[in-house]
Amino acid sequence: ANAPEKPRARRETRLVKFGVVEGENRGEDAMDPARTIEDDLFWLRDDERKSDEILKHLERENAYTEAHTEHLKKLETKIYEEIIATIEETDVDVRFAWGDRHEYWVKTQKGKAYPIIYRCERANGKHVEKVLDVNEVAAEMKYCSLGGFKPSPTHDVLAYAIDATGFETYTVRFKDLNTNELLDDVLEGCAGGVSWGGGVNREVYYSTMDDAHRPDKVWRHTMGTPQSSDVCVLEEPDELFNVGFSRTSSGRYMMLESESTEENECYVIDLDAADAAPDVRLVQKRSPLHRYYLEHRGDTFYVLTNKDEKINFELLMTPVDALGQDNWVPVVDGAGAPVFAYDDKRTLESFFACKNHLVIDGRENGFSAMWVVRLSEESGEVVDWHKTEWPSENALVYPSVAGETLRCVGANQVWDTNEIYVSYSSLNQPRTVYKYDMNTKSKKEMKKTPVKGFDTSKYTTMRLEVTARDGVKVPVSIAFKTNLRAHRGPLLLEGYGSYGISNDPAFMRTAVPLMDRGVTIAIAHIRGGGEMGREWYEKQGKYFTKLNTFHDFIDVAEHLVSTGWTQPSKLAISGRSAGGLLMGATLNMRPDLFRCVVAGVPFVDVMVSMCDPSIPLTTGEWLEWGNPNVEKYFDYMMKYAPMENIRPMEVAPDVLITAGLYDPRVAYWESAKYAARLRDAVKNGARVLLKTDLSAGHFSASDRYQHFKQTAFEHAF
Repeated sequence: ANAPEKPRARRETRLVKFGVVEGENRGEDAMDPARTIEDDLFWLRDDERKSDEILKHLERENAYTEAHTEHLKKLETKIYEEIIATIEETDVDVRFAWGDRHEYWVKTQKGKAYPIIYRCERANGKHVEKVLDVNEVAAEMKYCSLGGFKPSPTHDVLAYAIDATGFETYTVRFKDLNTNELLDDVLEGCAGGVSWGGGVNREVYYSTMDDAHRPDKVWRHTMGTPQSSDVCVLEEPDELFNVGFSRTSSGRYMMLESESTEENECYVIDLDAADAAPDVRLVQKRSPLHRYYLEHRGDTFYVLTNKDEKINFELLMTPVDALGQDNWVPVVDGAGAPVFAYDDKRTLESFFACKNHLVIDGRENGFSAMWVVRLSEESGEVVDWHKTEWPSENALVYPSVAGETLRCVGANQVWDTNEIYVSYSSLNQPRTVYKYDMNTKSKKEMKKTPVKGFDTSKYTTMRLEVTARDGVKVPVSIAFKTNLRAHRGPLLLEGYGSYGISNDPAFMRTAVPLMDRGVTIAIAHIRGGGEMGREWYEKQGKYFTKLNTFHDFIDVAEHLVSTGWTQPSKLAISGRSAGGLLMGATLNMRPDLFRCVVAGVPFVDVMVSMCDPSIPLTTGEWLEWGNPNVEKYFDYMMKYAPMENIRPMEVAPDVLITAGLYDPRVAYWESAKYAARLRDAVKNGARVLLKTDLSAGHFSASDRYQHFKQTAFEHAF
């Protein structure tokens, strides 16, 4: 009753035209006549994020949300305090070797929002040095995200990338680790990654973006020279493709890549031979639906590829002087049988090499998995290979070194080793880092993430299968506090279901306060994700099968209701980004099925965004949803596009929509427009609330304490 007046957003109508996009339309005929959609909320878009009128509108929306959630403040504070109480606020992560001389590790300190990275001498643990204190970097910033983090090959200079707004445009700085002084070299407008090239602390590779925020160029920078003199080593004019780069585990080659969601092509630069004009060698020219990835060892490149309709990828090899796919042959064991004979139930997703091993991670039978191939040091032939084993299959397992803070580092930084670090967690098992011996298959626990007060034995996790409307079995991961589970009790159902990304059942410390209040946590592994292999995505969850994603989620929710796990009046759903699209589409289809919805940075203005190539990421997204300027895609996308399918709702749940002002992936105006349109459609008094972080981007607050506060707010809602 004391809430302020609902923010008003209606303005004059703008006609958005489809079928008239400039340039080639990927071989498709343009629509005739062109279609139109009325957009009376276009005025909320401000690419510069500086309009006083729009900022005041967003502030009014925030005030409206604050007023409607004022009664939840005590609960929000209590949840936040419970989350913080589980954290070892001053903590040290696992030390990991980086090269022959040093060990690095990450430390957090109580009261400090950002991590601190240290190192010492590997041989004796002496000479501890502070490499980078992100708190000091962030001191004058409202937002600070660490991108690339790479010491030079001699470990005398650190290259690191910082995003100061949330727009995911990075500045690369260089720190002399002997003097702790910043060098004069500065690289502006970068995509975030950085890698050292040839020479002794001489060359650095990085990428920049075009006006649509698409990484389109890879550059080689020579230390001590201005950025304006850098050499462009790869340029990608096709707006459907992004560029990338990385150094092989051997350190010998720089790999360059131009990739869309459906195909790619790779190039290599021999760093031992690189000079003023680096020799950029094409590996295999791009072709429709063909994707491949490389690793190097000795005189061989290993290749993960989906060629010849091996949609889940297979492992091949080729000599370094004969790169084309005509030379690719299977990696075989001593008996001549292919390692990883192709299997529809096994997906090979990524890999890296050590001196005598290949480590491959992927999926098998719907679960994350990891394999090791042991190679002869002399001949390079396969000695043996095995699948690694862990406490439970219904978990997340992956090679790692330093947790979330330095995921950019990669999984292993020592070439000559028989041991790697592996992270394991499940919905009721906090992240545990093991040292895994690739020869003996033994593992040693190095660190379990402390979650104070959490007793694993008091929580249950399981996996269900739900039969969808077309007969397909959809997996669902579930966790709850054993003694609090109630028949038809409260349940939070989460989902994503896009890009082939797997939504694995990993531990979430922020879910503990919910489970401790009797809430069951469920994750629907719906089509469009990668949980059941590439077909789950490519054949059953994109383009003209995208409706499966939304139908699966609804079918899972109905099953959880019909089997007594929950009831509509106690069923909450949550999804972020493309998972926010999932929220919008399922809400339109079944508004009666849910009690409340959290749509985080939701991609809901699908039609309007996808027809405008000037919006960041748009053109590349045509290979996920389809190009609405083409009639067949327009017609199909209109069946689920959230904004265009909002209808008057006599029964509707409460909805919380979140946004980040500087989000380049899903622009803030999508959330603002969605809140306005949805609010007008709700007829039963349900609340539609918009909360915009005016100093963050797609991934919410970078400050760990602020991030937990945002989560506590959503949980309280």
